[in-house]
Amino acid sequence: MTKLEKQIQDPDLAKVGVALRRAAARAKKIAEETRTPLIVYENGRVVKKYPWKKKSKTASSKN
Repeated sequence: MTKLEKQIQDPDLAKVGVALRRAAARAKKIAEETRTPLIVYENGRVVKKYPWKKKSKTASSKN
């Protein structure tokens, strides 16, 4: 399957992808800092993720 890129004429719509990625990164950072679950839509399902758990496992394995 090929991915076609379309030229978006509306300048606001052209920036939506970048803004969504920036918002997702900020949400993940806040979830890590506050130890709050992050709810995401992944592979057709709503999933609860715990971003801080992955970091704590790698930090403990370094000791």
